[in-house]
Amino acid sequence: MKKLVVKIENLDHFGRGIAKVNNMPIFVENGLIDEEVEIVVTKEKKNYMEGSVSKYLKTSPLRVKSKCIYFDKCGGCDLLHLSYEEQLKYKENKVKEIIKKFSGLDCVNKIIGSKQFNYRNKITLQVNKDFGYFKKKTNEIIAIDKCLLVDNKINEIIKELKQLDVSKVNKIVIKVTNLESMVVFYGNISNKINLNVDTIVINDKTIKGDGYINENINGLNFIISPTSFFQVNNVGMINIYNKVLEYVDGGNVLDLYCGTGTISIYVSKKAQNVLGIELNKDAVKDALINKKINNIANVDFISGDVGTILSKNNFKADTVIVDPPRAGLDNNSINNIIKIKPNKIIYVSCDPVTLARDLNILNKYYDVLEITPFDMFGNTYHVECVSVLSRRA
Repeated sequence: MKKLVVKIENLDHFGRGIAKVNNMPIFVENGLIDEEVEIVVTKEKKNYMEGSVSKYLKTSPLRVKSKCIYFDKCGGCDLLHLSYEEQLKYKENKVKEIIKKFSGLDCVNKIIGSKQFNYRNKITLQVNKDFGYFKKKTNEIIAIDKCLLVDNKINEIIKELKQLDVSKVNKIVIKVTNLESMVVFYGNISNKINLNVDTIVINDKTIKGDGYINENINGLNFIISPTSFFQVNNVGMINIYNKVLEYVDGGNVLDLYCGTGTISIYVSKKAQNVLGIELNKDAVKDALINKKINNIANVDFISGDVGTILSKNNFKADTVIVDPPRAGLDNNSINNIIKIKPNKIIYVSCDPVTLARDLNILNKYYDVLEITPFDMFGNTYHVECVSVLSRRA
């Protein structure tokens, strides 16, 4: 077991401390700038090493005591040893560094924060006799009794789940809203389940409730199905959607990767017409229901691959909104967006690296006016961004 004494010089984009030995970088979990630590080397490659702290010789004044008893075990949080104020500073600087490095742009606004704790409306529990989270970089399950990141209603449901035999279950998903709650079991479990929730689903079979739960966001109603995507942080979601809405000037709006239609419906009050495109057929079914229950007539949805649909149709859009997966936009989608020639592109991103890559391409035809970071996942290294681009004359 190789041990080293190192000084942390910086933080990387995953929240790890960076030290150097003979100019070789060492990435140290749970290390902060200016801390001197004894580490155990856990991985040694040709160009870098990874290590875990075995002893703190000098700690940073920015270090705070973690409120979570599982912090050093589970892989859910990366920044619990920093105050929320310092977490926001780290994330804002991270976005600025990435955007500057990979796209040369200097237009990042101040980050907009959310909640540090109790913000998640969804949790996925891994099961092997007991249930909990995977330990970081392993398939070992850390059993939990509660999680500080989730809505308190989820923690109450976890207490009830402790009374059930889940030994033959593979995974449990809990979703809650301001109005209702849902538990989805994957695997084998008795149909006679007594839980204080509105909807229970076993695999694909609904045994209690309607098979979905309802949510109300700023006066708009949405249904959430067992497999449909819905933002996990309501406060952060409203912050992001309000920024997107601010950028919509009217006219025809094309919403790509629209999911269950939340952004499409949210911006419909400022648009003439909105068309959402989404690959997931079940999500589009939910989107059409969401449109109906909100009595919105100027929104429609299409199911299919974004790039394929765009290449086969002659869409006219004043504004294009994109909210792609972490991998960002594929070349086919980018080329077709450029062909559409919208006056404005609003890019919602969950990965600043792929955002910077895509902005590099779009910047040949569009001016990037500003990029605003948003904290959707407190205590983790993840950060969302909303960018707005304007087409050059």
